[in-house]
Amino acid sequence: MTKFLLILFFALLLGCQDDSEQTLKPYSLTGQALGTTWTVKVLSYQPIDENKLRTDIAAKIEEAERILSHWRPDATLYQLNASLSSEPIPIPPSLHELLKHAKWTYKQTGGAFDPTIAPLVNLWGFGPVSTNRLSIPQQKEIDETMQVTGMNQLELLNGFMVRKKHPALQIDLSASAKGDIIDQVCEVLDRRELSNFLVEIGGEIRARGNGKSGEGWTIGLEDGSEGKSNELSTVNLLNYSVATSGTYRQTKPNPDSVRPASHLIDPRTGRPIEHNLVAVNVLAPTARDADALATALMILGPEEGMRKAEEMDLIARFCLREGNETRQDHTTTWIRLFPVKD
Repeated sequence: MTKFLLILFFALLLGCQDDSEQTLKPYSLTGQALGTTWTVKVLSYQPIDENKLRTDIAAKIEEAERILSHWRPDATLYQLNASLSSEPIPIPPSLHELLKHAKWTYKQTGGAFDPTIAPLVNLWGFGPVSTNRLSIPQQKEIDETMQVTGMNQLELLNGFMVRKKHPALQIDLSASAKGDIIDQVCEVLDRRELSNFLVEIGGEIRARGNGKSGEGWTIGLEDGSEGKSNELSTVNLLNYSVATSGTYRQTKPNPDSVRPASHLIDPRTGRPIEHNLVAVNVLAPTARDADALATALMILGPEEGMRKAEEMDLIARFCLREGNETRQDHTTTWIRLFPVKD
């Protein structure tokens, strides 16, 4: 009896041991999705079946990609784009929700964020069939193409239905799909009751809990500088997401301008952006918000973008190129969280 009580005592003692006295074991999983790579890092006190977790994550990403991709012929969005019908079309709830979010962002940013600009992207030679040369359209072509763009051309209906007011309307969710899928992967990890993790897809990140260095996860931020110095600063990301949008990622020589043409097309003008803003970093509670808002602020430019960011109380950093140097401007909320050194 005494021996049994001793065993029971030690079992209870171990079971009540504080997590701080245990060791967090790191796990790192990787894969491919949306034409890029994904990484999930987890710190856990309890053992994790890595193969099972990797399979669950890959399945969730594949499920989302079969809905949100505008490149895959088997994807719901691809088929919606291919449809020439102006009748209501049923779509999955996740796509309906993302389009609802896109409409909200479109209105909040005065049309700077617009997933319907795919025809304009194609017109300038940045679409699926892309070459190294810039295609420079005539103003008449731009005006005609803009007649079939605009989120006001898409009607969201009850019962997870949509209707294209113009049959040629095309939707490209590249500026928010990665963030949305990151959020879906986080839900997979939440269901497993994991509390310390980082999810990254194509440079967009969402972090929860603590990383190896302690409270939060240390994240490197891109500022659009050329060469190896492009990642100059870090932030401690705690229960937040971060996304970066920039002109430095994809450009083509423009014979009509001293600046190369960016792949980022301003939906309001139908032309590539030409200001000196080279990158925007946005922190937000969800990756979907960070992803979409970073793109919108990049389109708006340094002055209008900063005004909009302050109006929306966003955590944002603007990186501007002045000659060979890069200057950074920060929103009030950013400075409050990450005091900027002079």
